[in-house]
Parts: sequence; C-alpha cells; structure tokens
Amino acid sequence: MLPRLALVRLVRQSLGAASSSYCTAVSPTDTSHVATVRPKKINYERIGVVGVPFDKGQRKKGVGLGPKAIRDAGLIDHIQEISPKLNIKDYGDIQYEALNYAGRKVGNMKKLEHVASCSRNLSHQVTEVLDDDRLCITLGGDHAIAIGSIDGHLHHSKDVAVIWVDAHADLNTNSTSPTGNIHGMPVALLARELCDYWPYIPGMDWQEPIISIKNLAYIGLRSVDPYERAIIEKFGINAFGMREVEKYGIREVMRMALERIDPDGTKSLHVSYDIDSLDVLEAPSTGTSVRGGLTLREGIYIMEEAYGTGRLAAVDLVEVNPAIGTPEDVRRTVEAAVHLLVAACGHSRKGDIADTLDLIPK
Repeated sequence: MLPRLALVRLVRQSLGAASSSYCTAVSPTDTSHVATVRPKKINYERIGVVGVPFDKGQRKKGVGLGPKAIRDAGLIDHIQEISPKLNIKDYGDIQYEALNYAGRKVGNMKKLEHVASCSRNLSHQVTEVLDDDRLCITLGGDHAIAIGSIDGHLHHSKDVAVIWVDAHADLNTNSTSPTGNIHGMPVALLARELCDYWPYIPGMDWQEPIISIKNLAYIGLRSVDPYERAIIEKFGINAFGMREVEKYGIREVMRMALERIDPDGTKSLHVSYDIDSLDVLEAPSTGTSVRGGLTLREGIYIMEEAYGTGRLAAVDLVEVNPAIGTPEDVRRTVEAAVHLLVAACGHSRKGDIADTLDLIPK
C-alpha cells in the first residue's frame, strides 16, 4: 500500500486540485504556504460581526438559530454602548451550497460536504474582515465553524495563538470519534502535528493543518474522551481543565495559558469560545452541557484578559441553541453570550471610559 502522503498527492493530481489537502508535507518551520501579511496592531475601534447559522457539525436542531438570537438580544447595540467611536459592521450570515462529492466519502464524518463548503466560505469572510482592519466576531452555529474561522485568521496572520474555551477537547479524528459529528473534530483537523492521523478528505483541499498544537491552550475542559486525553499527553498540549481552574484560579490559568502559547507576546490571538464551557446553570441552552463548568464571571475574565493583550484579533462564540430548554433558559444563555462578546470588544466591568468629561463640574 502506498504511504498516505503519496496517496494524497495521487488523488489530488487525479482531481486536478490546485490547493493543499490533508496532508501535504509541510516543514514545521515552513510558512511559505501561508499568505505573507504585514503584522498589524489590532484596531479595536473597528469591529466586524459574521453570523454562521450552521448546525451540520452535530445532530441537534436549533444551534443554527444562535446568530439570530444573539443579534436579537441587542449585541450590536451593547457593543456600541462601549464607545460611540466604535465602527461596527455586520457582514451578515455565511451562505453556502453543499458540494456533491460524487460518492467520494470519508467514513465517520457526518455531513462533511456541508462542513467543508460552509467552512471554506467562512474562511474567506474572516480573512476579509481582518484585512479590513477589524476585530472579527464570529457567531455560531456549532463548533465545527472554527475550522473556517481559524483558517481564515491564518490566511491573514501567519503566527496565530488560540485559546480554546470548551468543556470538550474537540480533538477526535474520524477513526476515533464515537459519533462521527465533526463539531468534535476541529482541533484535530487544524493541528499540523495531527495531519498524518487523517485520510485524504475530499472537499478540504483548500485547507491545511498548519497551526502548531503548541500554539493552542484549552481552558474549561471536563469531558475528554480517552483518545483525546492520550493525544493531549503525547503532545504536551496546554490543557487547563476545571481542576486547574479550581486549583490555581482563573487569573493564574489565563496568565499561564497566554505565557505558554505566546511567550514573546507577538502572536495574533484567536479565542474560540464554546458556551458549554460555562456551567449549565449559567448557560443551559446548549447541546452538550456538562455540570461543573466555569462561572459567567470566570468566562468574562477570560475575554477581558484576551482583549487586554492588545492582540485579540478574532473571537468565535458557538453552540448557543435557542431550541433547547425553557424560554428562561434561552434568555439566560443568550444573555451570557452577549456578556462574553461585549467583554471581548473592550467593555470593562469597572465602567467604560467616557468620551468627554464636559459634564463634570470643574
């Protein structure tokens, strides 16, 4: 049998693929395949919002309603209240047409044609938002959308660090996933070190696993599959579960996470935030809730610290499902999402800075 990399090349040649696929031979230090972009200081006065009403990465209906629910809760207005100087642009929702792969399937990857097509369009949109000199806020949708959002970030900035806030590691491959739901696979799809764990994946030729797993830190883990734990330990992935949050406190966990994934303070920062990282009492309307999670205060602190680096360029907020729970459950979950996103855009719990002091007597 041919080595898998050789097989990938043969398949790509036969398909006439012009772009990369799982998994081309990429040197750990080679970044020539990534668009060379001038390093930029993040302009926090310009914000772009992208909706991804996508639910095909898992089986529960309703998570595609997340972007609308968050917008309807007044997200844009709440961000604008931080400062009238903020320039906020809503880019609308990602649209896509699922490609027909003519029977070229990959085992145990459900709805791959949808994930691949939506992720590709999202990647282009995120790159556009970042190229427009804006902080990019992406509203999910399920966590499979992070494949596209992080890929788009990587096409804008070649050196990216990721904070993955989640109850789950999302580190399965198609051969280890107990469900075949791709929302449990995005980290494994993105990580360079894991590219040899995958077969050729039709429809994903546009995307390369080029981010090092050492540039990613988990916060909030408390439901990790045995294979995922083995990979975390094998590669020494920075993983701060709820045990570490309880042991060190969220302030120290966030400090350690940033120090390990970006010791020089030079990388563009991406926070991919699953609402199920919060305890179910804080965010009940989500598809894979696990008791014993972060408080909303701890969740907001993560966003505040990420913003405070001055390097936060992109945020995903995913897995809000308005079809789960009572109306009160939905309200509480959506409000929590808005609180997190407003903190990511610079809102301070100490109070936002006034644009003028004219009303104060001299």
